[in-house]
Amino acid sequence: MLRKPINIYNLLLITLTLLCCTDQLHAQFYITSRSLKKEQPRIAFDSLTYTSINNEKVSGFGFVNPIDAKTIVFVKEKPKENVVKGWKDIKAKSATIYTSKLKDLSFKMLDLDPNLDSIQKKRILTTNYTIDDTIEVFFLRNIKGAIANSLRTLYYENSKARIFKDISSNYYATSQIVYFQKTEKPVYESDTYFLNYNNHKAFKKSVKRFFKTCPKIIENAQNGDYFPRSGKAFRKIADDYESYCEN
Repeated sequence: MLRKPINIYNLLLITLTLLCCTDQLHAQFYITSRSLKKEQPRIAFDSLTYTSINNEKVSGFGFVNPIDAKTIVFVKEKPKENVVKGWKDIKAKSATIYTSKLKDLSFKMLDLDPNLDSIQKKRILTTNYTIDDTIEVFFLRNIKGAIANSLRTLYYENSKARIFKDISSNYYATSQIVYFQKTEKPVYESDTYFLNYNNHKAFKKSVKRFFKTCPKIIENAQNGDYFPRSGKAFRKIADDYESYCEN
């Protein structure tokens, strides 16, 4: 009897659909008005390590508070019940969050496929899955502009510059703002500047405002560099700062 070949693309499509549905239900479950419900779903809690305001390293499980991204929702022990109570809202300087929900769902989808034997499953799992995701978040302060201080994701860093992005959330639309720091001081002590990617004119204006001491960056921005918003643009402005600007 011939086995039907597995369609990896269909498998991933189904997995992504399940993941999106899970996130939507998750968002509806844990948010009420402008605060979090006392009971949280177990699926929301990822393994993490955070650095407290007093520089203590603490390990446990949780996620960034989606209301305003100012705190970590945290429990010390891995949740066993489907509903988690007694969590704490923790102020943190930074956190490393280990999330692998997509990988877990993909594994479950493979287990449901009757056309795969154990050897095929092992081959797929060992060669096609490197999708564990590690997220580094830092509390940014002293933001130069009318933008609130909160936790943001570190996107890129070199010897002189750091680039941060807003944390994705189902509760609010991710802004077009990107955040820039020099590396002279630790993240928590550093001034933070923002680059406005809402439109090209606003972007060039924000570059001119915050890079007064680095005319090369301003010149490049006026000539069309670093725009539109993309990972390549973020890396280029940080690397050009490293090459042409003095801290």
